[in-house]
Amino acid sequence: MYYDCPSGCSREDRWSQYNYILYIITGKKVLYTHTRSWLLTKGTAVFVKKGACIIEEVNGEVLCLMAFFIPDSYLRSFLSENKALLTKEKTNTHENDLVLSLEVNEMMLAYYESVIPYFFSSVKPPEHLLELKFKELLYNIIGNPANTDLNSFLHTLNSSQVNNIRPVIEANYCYNLTLSEYAQLCNRSLSSFKRDFYSLYGESPARWLLVKRLAHSLELLCNSNSPIVDISFKSGFENSAHFSHAFKKHFGISPLSYRQRNSKVER
Repeated sequence: MYYDCPSGCSREDRWSQYNYILYIITGKKVLYTHTRSWLLTKGTAVFVKKGACIIEEVNGEVLCLMAFFIPDSYLRSFLSENKALLTKEKTNTHENDLVLSLEVNEMMLAYYESVIPYFFSSVKPPEHLLELKFKELLYNIIGNPANTDLNSFLHTLNSSQVNNIRPVIEANYCYNLTLSEYAQLCNRSLSSFKRDFYSLYGESPARWLLVKRLAHSLELLCNSNSPIVDISFKSGFENSAHFSHAFKKHFGISPLSYRQRNSKVER
């Protein structure tokens, strides 16, 4: 996909059930998780693992980028056919990061430039040609020794067990996703997701998510100056009214009163 976005400032939750590769042609983009952020600038490329994040487009910058979406199943199939691409060693460097940097050398720069005409052609290219170009991209980034973080992630993906709920849910609990969307991230039907979740955690996903999000909000109330509305957004609640109602019902006190009693931040 090729995106050409007008300048402006927006910040919102985004999620994808697929991994994807981004190449920034012009402009800037910021990706946030509940643990850190990444600034993506012109000429940079990254591999983004499936899941949710907060995306901010920088004001005054015209953002133009390429995005290549890759299902887990396609990656596994590609890796099974090209086992020699993966190095033998797996490291734990940046194992939990959503975004992995990719080297943009002269070869990769030439590749990205060669793809641009496909997006503007009046004649749709044959599917087999597009897949060949896509496989060329995978060969180049996976086979590049500089992309060690990606290599490490692919080792995990290639050998992951069927039960992958824990890493997905732990990385994405503070985003306002539906249970159906969490099920898609875990490659399950909604019913099998609920059943497997209960087997793993001993409670329903809805209850677990509520408690986990409220615990995250406590940390933000005590250790930040963020407004209540921002804390509700960062903790995965639909809106500040829903957050305040759930918080008071669970703790017996409003978020503002809790902050006034327990804040560790000078005002």
